[in-house]
Amino acid sequence: MRFVGAAVFCTVFVSLLHAQAEWPRPKWDEVETAGCRSSEDTKPQTAEIGAYEVRLVAEGGNSDERDCKAYLVDKSGKRLLLLADFAIGIHQGSREDLFADGHPALVLEGFTGGAHCCYDYRIVSLSEPPVILGSIENESPFYFFRDKTSGQFRIMTSDGAFDYFDGLCHACTVFPRVVLKIDHDGLHDAGPEFAEQYESEIAFARAKIPQREEGQFLESDFKDARTVVLEVVFSYLYSGREAQAWKTLDELWPAKDRERIKKLIIDTRARGLLSKLPGTAPGSQASTH
Repeated sequence: MRFVGAAVFCTVFVSLLHAQAEWPRPKWDEVETAGCRSSEDTKPQTAEIGAYEVRLVAEGGNSDERDCKAYLVDKSGKRLLLLADFAIGIHQGSREDLFADGHPALVLEGFTGGAHCCYDYRIVSLSEPPVILGSIENESPFYFFRDKTSGQFRIMTSDGAFDYFDGLCHACTVFPRVVLKIDHDGLHDAGPEFAEQYESEIAFARAKIPQREEGQFLESDFKDARTVVLEVVFSYLYSGREAQAWKTLDELWPAKDRERIKKLIIDTRARGLLSKLPGTAPGSQASTH
């Protein structure tokens, strides 16, 4: 099957839409301001944010057993253990008013040290007392950005549950884009607020399939083309347009395999990132030392 970079019928539409509804472009080399690794003998690192000190230190026995730990220290010197992992960094988004409550935030990113997994996040509003969200783990990293429409901060990431989806390799996997918003009650799905940005992705994906070839798409060379269909289906799903997602599947996925792939998408999404969004952490989740 032949694919083209952009079909003539939607080139102008795609260009205009993309200019109006572009996703932020993460600067991944600038997301960590301080960090520690459990396998390294390093001095404790500290950072002052708001009225608190954040202390990152490798603790434990030998290097194979040591954990990197992140503490929040108040003015009285009381320490609160927020996170322990193989590696921890003070993440991009810290010092910003992520909660829109007038207080700077702290974002800690933990990493397990695996090849493709996993990231663990703890997000805190540094009010007095602090508001601490429960930790959340994902196979894909978080990026914080200010939404131009609302003026509020949002999180952009991908649903890591889809890694190796339907036998695809890690590099071949289509990861659904996820957008989250933050408040004192926790993290919440904000995908429907970004329908225009998702629509831009849909247009680019559909541009790879000239309309005259959609009939062939159902019968031949589907292994090479299924990722394009998944891009469209996932963009509809994660922007809150489920009916359009399944309509696309009915139009472009081979009939004999539709029931199986739809069930697999539903099951994977049900155990994905949106099913794990944390609320405010109860006191028992954070230990004092």
